Amino acid sequence: MNRLLVCVAGAVLFSAVACTAGGGPSRVKPSSRTSSTRTALPRAASADPGRVVDASRSALTAKLSVKDLPGPHGMFTAAVGQSAATFAWETADGRFCSGSAATDGGFTSSLCVSDRRDTPFSVRPMLVPLLSTYTFAEVHVFGADREIVRAVTCNGRPLAVRRLPPVLDGRRALYAFALSEPTAGRVTVTVVRGRATATEHVELLGGHLQHKASCR
Repeated sequence: MNRLLVCVAGAVLFSAVACTAGGGPSRVKPSSRTSSTRTALPRAASADPGRVVDASRSALTAKLSVKDLPGPHGMFTAAVGQSAATFAWETADGRFCSGSAATDGGFTSSLCVSDRRDTPFSVRPMLVPLLSTYTFAEVHVFGADREIVRAVTCNGRPLAVRRLPPVLDGRRALYAFALSEPTAGRVTVTVVRGRATATEHVELLGGHLQHKASCR
């Protein structure tokens, strides 16, 4: 077990997932309110992000079963810490997967849906929560069906958002953001649908705990 990582992972998926551990308006859970604020995950100054990504990806890939290996588009980096990273990917048969790993391989975890139909493309514009987890940071990955994400904010302050390569034959855009610790409440997501702008939300992992930082 990597001494810097304690996995308290919760994944939000639309059906049961297969898990291997080696080492909107869509609502994920009820929202909560607290008085503190949240900032985005700071970039580690002492680690080379590229090396962290490469080492973590190699460690994670080595633990995956053949059927859960990434398809032709590879793994997408959702978040990077000082000694670990979180990824999302699509398998060769079109199933959504996510996972995290430490650079030294001391910790790995992964989740894959059992069938690509478990995360279907929506018939209407909406956010689709795919991953909510806490390892080295609180990391969220979500899809945007039939809309484009313009901003993600916490208490009116913008968060850094990664746009990942699309899945489901290019129809679903993927986005990811990270917070430095478990955070209560929800972030606000501004989306564009054709010529119209709308607001949706992604629920965070902090729940009702009053001592947690929060977004409202």
